[in-house]
Amino acid sequence: MFQSIIFCTVLYSLLITRTLSLQSIVVKVKGDCKQLASDIAQEHGYRYVRQIFDGYCEIEEDPSSVNHIRHRRAVEQNIDPADLLRNHPHVQWAETQVGKVRNKREYKFHDPEWNNMWYLMRHSQNGNLPDLNVTGAWQMGYTGRGRVVTFLDDGLEFDHPDLQENYDHEASTDINGNDSDPSPRYDPTDENKHGTRCAGEVSAKADNGICGVGIAYHARVGGVRMLDGEVTDSVEARSISHRPDHVEIYSASWGPDDNGVVVDGPGILATKAFENGALNGRGGKGSIFVWASGNGGRSGDSCACDGYINSIYTVAVSSVTEAGRKPWFLEECSATLTTAYSSGEFGEHEIISTDLHHGCTSHHTGTSAAAPLAAAIYALVLEANPDLTWRDIMHITVLGSRPYAIPSNTPLVQNAAGFNVSSKYGFGLMDAGLMTWYASIWRNVPPMSTCETVINQPERNIPSGSSEVFRVNLTECQETVDIKRTVNYIEQVQIFITLTTGDRGSTEIYLYSPSKTETQLLPKRANDHSDQGFVNWPFLTVQLWGEPPYGQWALEVRNKGVQSAVLKSWRLVVHGTKDYPVSLRSSPDGHISNCHSECKPDEPCGQTDTSCTACRHYKQMVADGKFKCVGICPEGSYASATDGVCLPCHSKCGSCRNASAFSCIGCKLGFYLIPDTTTCSEVCPEKYFTDRKLRKCVHCKADCASCETNSYVCTSCSDDYALKGTDCVKAPRACNTSDYFDFSANECRWCDSQCSTCSGPNSYQCTSCDLKSKYPYLQYHTCVSSCSPGFYPSQSSSQCLPCYDTCLNCTSSNETSCLSCKLGYVYLPDSHRCEKYTGKPYYIDKHTGEQHPCHSSCTQCKGPNPTDCIACNLVTEVLLSDGHCVHDCPDGFYINESRTVEIETNICMPCTIGCKGCTKERQCVKCDETKGYHLDGNECIPTCPPKTFLSGTKCEPCVHPCLTCTGLISCLDCRDNLYLLEDRCVDRCPNGYYLSERKCMPCHPMCGTCKGPLEDECQTCAEGFVFDNVKKKCVSVCPNGNFFAKDTKQCTMCTHNCLECFDPGSYCRQCAYPMSLTTTNECSPCCTSNETTEECCQCPDIWNGYCIHPLALQPTRSSPWWLISPFEKIRTKFEDFDSSRQKIILIVLIVILFSSGLCLVVLSICNLKDFRKRNQRSYDNVEYMPLDSIMNGNSDDEDTNLTQR
Repeated sequence: MFQSIIFCTVLYSLLITRTLSLQSIVVKVKGDCKQLASDIAQEHGYRYVRQIFDGYCEIEEDPSSVNHIRHRRAVEQNIDPADLLRNHPHVQWAETQVGKVRNKREYKFHDPEWNNMWYLMRHSQNGNLPDLNVTGAWQMGYTGRGRVVTFLDDGLEFDHPDLQENYDHEASTDINGNDSDPSPRYDPTDENKHGTRCAGEVSAKADNGICGVGIAYHARVGGVRMLDGEVTDSVEARSISHRPDHVEIYSASWGPDDNGVVVDGPGILATKAFENGALNGRGGKGSIFVWASGNGGRSGDSCACDGYINSIYTVAVSSVTEAGRKPWFLEECSATLTTAYSSGEFGEHEIISTDLHHGCTSHHTGTSAAAPLAAAIYALVLEANPDLTWRDIMHITVLGSRPYAIPSNTPLVQNAAGFNVSSKYGFGLMDAGLMTWYASIWRNVPPMSTCETVINQPERNIPSGSSEVFRVNLTECQETVDIKRTVNYIEQVQIFITLTTGDRGSTEIYLYSPSKTETQLLPKRANDHSDQGFVNWPFLTVQLWGEPPYGQWALEVRNKGVQSAVLKSWRLVVHGTKDYPVSLRSSPDGHISNCHSECKPDEPCGQTDTSCTACRHYKQMVADGKFKCVGICPEGSYASATDGVCLPCHSKCGSCRNASAFSCIGCKLGFYLIPDTTTCSEVCPEKYFTDRKLRKCVHCKADCASCETNSYVCTSCSDDYALKGTDCVKAPRACNTSDYFDFSANECRWCDSQCSTCSGPNSYQCTSCDLKSKYPYLQYHTCVSSCSPGFYPSQSSSQCLPCYDTCLNCTSSNETSCLSCKLGYVYLPDSHRCEKYTGKPYYIDKHTGEQHPCHSSCTQCKGPNPTDCIACNLVTEVLLSDGHCVHDCPDGFYINESRTVEIETNICMPCTIGCKGCTKERQCVKCDETKGYHLDGNECIPTCPPKTFLSGTKCEPCVHPCLTCTGLISCLDCRDNLYLLEDRCVDRCPNGYYLSERKCMPCHPMCGTCKGPLEDECQTCAEGFVFDNVKKKCVSVCPNGNFFAKDTKQCTMCTHNCLECFDPGSYCRQCAYPMSLTTTNECSPCCTSNETTEECCQCPDIWNGYCIHPLALQPTRSSPWWLISPFEKIRTKFEDFDSSRQKIILIVLIVILFSSGLCLVVLSICNLKDFRKRNQRSYDNVEYMPLDSIMNGNSDDEDTNLTQR
């Protein structure tokens, strides 16, 4: 029965939906729209709906009409009903209205993995599963410009096409190799991929069609190669302190072994490096150290035993899976500050980033993936406010992390300052939009104060299975005159503990603040059976952030093991501030700027990058001495250290540090980078592998004379060495001159016939050649008869050695030994040198072989005419499309640089239509006003007169009833007695709007209908709200922290500083700490004085989220999400199908319903027959009496009863 009710309800819902989805047709008639359209509609089974324009009427099908059969037959015969209406004599035009796909204008990049980067953009897909709100920061204009992030890792493939443009050489070094090249060591397992993957999360270039998008895709990124070798205290210190004057953010995803046994941390040198970075880095503002919290969750490890996480100078980052679950590798501890996304269980997506060999991966995992995401967000935060200190960053992280955005964030502890925090995820999921918003209005926190107790030495035994509590009263710093020791607001608390035990992992330690907040300093570690205990180990907690420190503290040690423990000593150190730490400005800049984002602030500027008088970052020179401002210098140029002008690199360098040929970071097409010398060469030198994919020369591994397929696969060996597999190994015994030692056969074998001596059996493994044979010269371990172009035969070594760079043929490698020159150079016979050709160019007549001079404007030409130029003077002239060189491009063209290995020239490219001058194809600076075009942003559009609008490239008149308009159906003012609703004219305001000054103004978001804009002026409630009879107002159906999105019909998470809201705008119900809610539903900072001002409001002593004066009402709690009717989802899904599928579904449901009803009827009949049979059987053995006997018996009884009374 219940199933039938369900089917009936669903069927009824779908039938109602189907009924409401009536087909609409727009017709154009000549005459009175309402009268004619009504008659036409009635005649064909429709009804009149509305007039759209003068003569344009909308009608819709009327199932109740006797003529509706005409419409139904047309649909059944796959005929467009509009075709029938077009045949009517009064109908000039008709069109059936169909739904169109219209997408929201959100961030959409063309990188192949962009749509798979769920952790950056899934807020638009599912409001119940938040992302890192990076797009919120991007919308405010923050992309990491000018910020520098470096990774302390196993190397960085800096010439990766998705990283190369953002690579920062100054932020990079190789500690393992003692040079400046951070390139990873390549091997068959690609084990050194970690650093390259981390870097891609931060600064992978956006919209270049490669891999994905970095969170801070304009930030500079570097690498410190330090993990691919022995890691000592000195190595760590040198890495942590690399260029603290230049590097702003250090990201590290490593630490002690995560096996659940080790207790280890930074040594003396590394600890000193952390302190120096915090005190002196970034010009005294402090370096930002981002650290992954660890991957030892499966081993029962805790980051409380990781000294890098317990440092007060590091930001400890935890991770959460795509579905909001706790990852299997997560380590819990009280030092964890915040959380970013990473990998999870089987079936959950992982992090996308760059990979080795110019590759891309979608399988970056562990907290190693979460920490770089945090580092990238900090790059956005520092762009929003470069003056932030390292402690400001921590405060903003505390305020900008969302604890309730993670479903598995339990149990949560709310401390006395109102913060919700956990040992799994710290203060919650990072919100980049909220954090950059805080940064933009942030004032630096007061200086850090530190208060500590004396060393307590209880020497108390803690027996097995028991616990002991140790107390200390912290009051000595409360009345001190030394402000450096006065702490009124806690930031971090350190507890230095010395404890002996025979089973360290069985010990649990808890700390209780004076406000009675419990924090677990050390959980049980099942794998740790060490008897070493703890020696002055610095446990750290951030879970007491914002609490007052004065009063009695309690330390509880629980011994869960079978052996006793002894607490030798403990000491409490509290870090924080004397004054209230949070102070916000009223607005990010105090004023709204119309300047381009690359223009220097406080300087005259315009809205384009070419209208700046000074640049925020770098200048790129364009034609006529003009410049445009750029965030990074384009490929083939570098930024001058003196004035920030982008200057050209050496002709071989694709990217560089300066103009020298020995400062290349990448090479132009046709050249290969030699990292050891930072130069570019057409041919890799001996003992190098030519990696054509990476366009670099990779040094062969030790003892290789050559390597062809990989840098670690030797193809020939040096003298006295022979190939053993892919390695060069010292031969166990000497062979004859023309033999080599074969390790597989363990004997000497003959060399190839072309070789005199060799290291293997092939012709390309020769070490010397027979001077009397046909192949006397050795060229790259192959014996040849003559040297190739660009090489010369050395008589002393009998080898073909490379000529000087400019020579095509030569007698030695000297610059003055050329015999002929490469293309673009001219031979000087007197000095035997090749110089860059600067004389009059020529071309060769193909028929006669004669030389003919090019036109004077050409630097090179191809013929058959002298004016057929292929290159022009780079400084003074550009090339037109017809082959002529001119001093400047004509109107409507812009200069574009064109480069190949042989030719480098500037060419003229056409601007867009209507553009008279431009710097790029779609960057107009001047329009053709004679043809009616004017500048709008960076585009030229036609100028239209009043009462007309722009349509493509033409001006069209506004259509009735619009008085003025911006498009065919976009009105600005209305004629007659019509009212303006957004951009169209209506005869009355619809639901959700009220009339004010001939305009339909929106009601409050809670109202369905209203009489004014306020929430108490609702007449009915809007979708997503219900009327509360107790509070006499409309309240939201969504849970806290969400609002009902009318477009998606789902609850969507609030953003920025608002924890509860009615829409994505500024109407807020609950604010993020330390903001408080005013009576106007805005978030305001708390005043430090006892007076409410326009910039702040008075708050209670213990923050509760609401202003005291004027009084703010407590927000109502909305209904949970699961009370929303599930039939809405079914109806929405049903509407997504086309009409044919809807019919099939309805038929199936009707058949099921009919079958269910039939079964119910048959079942009822069977039950009735069964009941009758059972009722008949119950009377089979009954004796029957005459009625008069029964009546007589009753009479006697009645007489007896009366007597007894």
